[in-house]
Amino acid sequence: MLQAPIPSNDAARLQELRSYGVLDSPDEQVFDDIGALVRDIAHTPIGIISLVDENRQWFKSCIGLDAKETPRNISFCGHTILQRTPLIIEDALNDPRFCDNPLVLQEPHIRFYAGFPLIASNGLALGSLCAVDQQPRQLQPHQIQAMERLARLAVQQMELKRQTRLLAQAHEARQEQEPHSESLRLSSDLFTSKEQLLSMVELMLSQSNQACFGIIRLEFKDLRRIAGALGEATAGVLREAQRERLGQALPENASCCELTDQEWLVLAPFLATEAQLCELAAAITQQLHPPVGMGQQLLSSPVAVGAALVQGNYGNANDLLSDAAIALRNAARRPGSHYSCIDLASRIQAQQDLELESELRRGLRNGQLEPHFQPLFDLKTQQFKGVEALARWRRSHGELVMPSLFLAAAERADLLGQLDLQMIRQSITASHAMARVKPDQEMVLSLNLSSALLESAALLEELFALIDTQPLPQGWRLQLEMLEGSLQQADGDIAQTLNQLHERGVLLAIDDFGTGYSSLSRLNRFHFHSLKVDMSFVKLLDAPEQPSNRILEVIQAMAEALDLHTTAEGVETEGQRQWLERHGFQWGQGYLVAKPMPLQDTLNLLHTHQGAALPL
Repeated sequence: MLQAPIPSNDAARLQELRSYGVLDSPDEQVFDDIGALVRDIAHTPIGIISLVDENRQWFKSCIGLDAKETPRNISFCGHTILQRTPLIIEDALNDPRFCDNPLVLQEPHIRFYAGFPLIASNGLALGSLCAVDQQPRQLQPHQIQAMERLARLAVQQMELKRQTRLLAQAHEARQEQEPHSESLRLSSDLFTSKEQLLSMVELMLSQSNQACFGIIRLEFKDLRRIAGALGEATAGVLREAQRERLGQALPENASCCELTDQEWLVLAPFLATEAQLCELAAAITQQLHPPVGMGQQLLSSPVAVGAALVQGNYGNANDLLSDAAIALRNAARRPGSHYSCIDLASRIQAQQDLELESELRRGLRNGQLEPHFQPLFDLKTQQFKGVEALARWRRSHGELVMPSLFLAAAERADLLGQLDLQMIRQSITASHAMARVKPDQEMVLSLNLSSALLESAALLEELFALIDTQPLPQGWRLQLEMLEGSLQQADGDIAQTLNQLHERGVLLAIDDFGTGYSSLSRLNRFHFHSLKVDMSFVKLLDAPEQPSNRILEVIQAMAEALDLHTTAEGVETEGQRQWLERHGFQWGQGYLVAKPMPLQDTLNLLHTHQGAALPL
């Protein structure tokens, strides 16, 4: 007999199971009705709702069999909870896992078993919904689908039972504390220290009769940018105004602390349902989203809110705060202000994100980053003027991953700076091979530079050392492209960095120009050489209404006034090229000439391309 292994998350699974308060509870008609429906749908004599704890499977409902529990080590359901799909044994005597199981050879002489895992909203398996027969049989697809629905319904009933119990407990606790509401506050102010608030969370989690409550993490997405552009004093005034607003959105018994200067933590007692938690998270988001008037200015910092609900299902503060952080990250990924509450999909996504981040870390260590190159060309002559290096990731099994699928993972894992350095290093090496194809032609090697590198003194030193020790071929120049939003440091800091790059002969470009917000006032003060116009404007040149034409004309006029070179991204049609060339744009980049390609294909293209003499 094969005993089911104990899953690695069994401690968390058992804690979740106990939070429902169902184990060893009296019979209830609603669960017996589900057990009876199991028999009717599967046409079996036995229908069971089984919950698996440390040592047994206990039957919340057992229709057709006079039993309340069996040992876990011989249970079929111990196998079912290891998977997310039904476990169907058509004839146990023919299955090597169960053919010598005491439940098969002795009473109740199981021959047929169909177990459908009972999956909680956080992804943990509580037990299974089972159809059992003493004769071999099969289930049809429509029967399997109906049983899966019943399994979900059984979990919903358990969750409803838990919510009802927790609401009653919350109501009793609120009544007990009502005369002493002031004593619940850790200070006369809404805000307390981080240490005090975390200690309070740990204390509440350690109680044997664990209270229900909510934890909310909120992040002001633009406070850092505002501090860099307008000064820390201005950001502090905005932060104080948002404190007052937060106090208006929170219940009187809530407490709050600052985790960082732009992330706060809220403890909200007496929340017992996800609906209550989401309602509070929505209220916070709505209260903090509008701009704040400061003198003649309206300042706004979109807020991301992530929430997790304690229902007896957390053993320590770290797990609770991690779940709230997952929800916060989901909210922060969306533009503007949003809230998110932790759910199964979020946990699964977080696990996948961690796996991807770990693999990417190994990939960078093993040199799996692979630059692809896209030509920069003269819009008038169509001669090549350089290439932009774009990151691709060649995974261990050979799959080529596009940046849209791994750059977010690199940012979460704090790997963007290392990725930039590896790209620059490999691209400089590749430039020498390209220079041998075009030995007498001046060319530009252009690469993206992330804010993660710009803001790290250690990574900047590595970058400067790389530029100093690995020169480009004769006639080539390095161009580093920065997004407008990445220039969020104080002017003095960013000026020093840009000056050091300029002194090394590096060309500086603003990438995706027109989509950001911080660079207009800096273009005439810093040593920028080029504007790369975002492809979203170029794409609309072929639209019937041509709504982007005027914007492009203004950008080009401004660039000329500031003596800045212009490159249009996303040039895909001859009509776009002609319009851009007529209106003074100098270079282009896009599928009209070539898509990004590996080094060898780039070498072949450089060898054969003759500019306007060739059809494009």
